[in-house]
Amino acid sequence: MGVTLRAHCAIRFYMNVNIMLSNLKPHLWEMVADTVQFVAGALEECGVGVKIGTSQLDPDALNLFIDRFYIEPNFPTQMKIGGVKYGLICTEVIALDGTWNYGAEGGDPATLAAFELAAKNAEFVWCLLEESVEACRAMNPNTAYLPFGYLESMETLKPLAPAEKDIDFLMCGIPSERRQNLVAAISEAGHEVYYPAMPVPAYLRDSLLERSRVNLSLQKTSRHSIISVTRICHSVINRVPVLLEHDGEPNPYADLCFVTGPDEILVKAGECLTNTDLVEFAEQKYQKLKSDLPMKKIMADTLSQTWPNYND
Repeated sequence: MGVTLRAHCAIRFYMNVNIMLSNLKPHLWEMVADTVQFVAGALEECGVGVKIGTSQLDPDALNLFIDRFYIEPNFPTQMKIGGVKYGLICTEVIALDGTWNYGAEGGDPATLAAFELAAKNAEFVWCLLEESVEACRAMNPNTAYLPFGYLESMETLKPLAPAEKDIDFLMCGIPSERRQNLVAAISEAGHEVYYPAMPVPAYLRDSLLERSRVNLSLQKTSRHSIISVTRICHSVINRVPVLLEHDGEPNPYADLCFVTGPDEILVKAGECLTNTDLVEFAEQKYQKLKSDLPMKKIMADTLSQTWPNYND
């Protein structure tokens, strides 16, 4: 049976995604690199064509943005008027009352307003943290939780034998005084700790991670309580154990890590190195992530829920 021109054009539209970074300040592009790769890789496994760029809107694709529009807050309105379709990925914790990241990063009303404007005009919103779903759904009913999981294309690190690993603990991410103090205390306890104290390119982070026995996931401030899903999944996929600071409710991502409360980090750090076969631990968590959270199925389910015509 033949395919009409109209049907062909519809297929062309729905089978292509254009991931855009132009709404973010350039220094944030590297910080979302793993998020972009997880989303792009999962879409491609579902048969969706993906391209990644900065400021090239594609009227024949669905344009996909991450978080709010820092540079031009009114750009979502312009896209809506111009008939350009776009989706939005939320990586932050947003409470139903509008509190952003537990109020730990200031309370500028413009932050929420810019995100809300983008969310309400989007075709859908995908939340990477389940805590944000209710707030985002109030802005846009077509909102879904998009958990990350195992994705073969993220398994890129070169495996090293334990004897070749010269870093006990690695802490990457946005620098903060609290993180600096914690890694200093771990170092003073006699452990080899590497803390760049600045965002680093993915290729440098990956090289450091290959040499590390344990990857640290420490809260940025005492008010933060974020489970860094991207950091955990990337690390577990590459068989590097994670020591996660978390004292909240049980969480499937915490189950993939060594877990410590804020007052026992030094003790738990020591136990990681002395009481555990790290190779065996890493393999167990790798297999658990692979079996429990296959990213292709997760993405397929999310697409069916929020973008049901993507494969018509």
